[in-house]
Amino acid sequence: MTDRGIGPLVLAGSGEYTPAMDLVDRRLLETCDSRAVVLIATACALEGADVMTRWEQMGVAHFRRLGVDAIPVRIADQGDAGRADLAEQIAAAGLVWFSGGSAAYLARTFEGTAAWQALLAANAAGGAVAGASGGLGVLNPHLPNPGAGGAQPPTGLGLAAPVRAISHFDRIAARRPEVVDRALDALAPGQALAGVDEDTAVVWTDGAWRAMGHKRVQVFERDREPLVFGDGDRIDALPPPARSLPATG
Repeated sequence: MTDRGIGPLVLAGSGEYTPAMDLVDRRLLETCDSRAVVLIATACALEGADVMTRWEQMGVAHFRRLGVDAIPVRIADQGDAGRADLAEQIAAAGLVWFSGGSAAYLARTFEGTAAWQALLAANAAGGAVAGASGGLGVLNPHLPNPGAGGAQPPTGLGLAAPVRAISHFDRIAARRPEVVDRALDALAPGQALAGVDEDTAVVWTDGAWRAMGHKRVQVFERDREPLVFGDGDRIDALPPPARSLPATG
């Protein structure tokens, strides 16, 4: 556990359960103290059970290659997220990995549930929480839609707040550069924005953020050129995660 009472956090641009994340996962496994590795595919639940199974089995095979037996925990909807037996598995984990899909669906499914409280407890006890692409729904803070009006369902639950990551950033920046401007405009005071390329991650461990992976991490501020970081670089331009988080809901 870090001296801030928050365990490791991983915001990955993509690459979960592939050799691209070997460096990250080997580092996280060192922090597990033999506690379980839990795999959660909630973000792709709207694509069907077969897609969830495919991601789960990719994760099992990936961690088996790293010498660890990982455990899929099937949470497809809020009913599952409220189950005490599944929440207990999350709370006891040394590493919880969220694979990709819809970040907003993941956030809505976990919001205010026993599974969310269990995830907070696991991280507070030093357990690592990692997400890639849509798996960032539990890590990124909510990004409101100014045109939606009224109460809006969460797009993120903010375990890594005040840092917000844009995944697949190298691909998005090439095809939709306006995404960065919109994200910057929507940031709340004190929040920070990181563009994380595919097969790359921003990792909070040992009291600092670092870039890990094959490509780049860029940190954005209004009216300034982005700061660019590569594998192993410490990223002091990003603020530390919050020491504690209120219950959602």
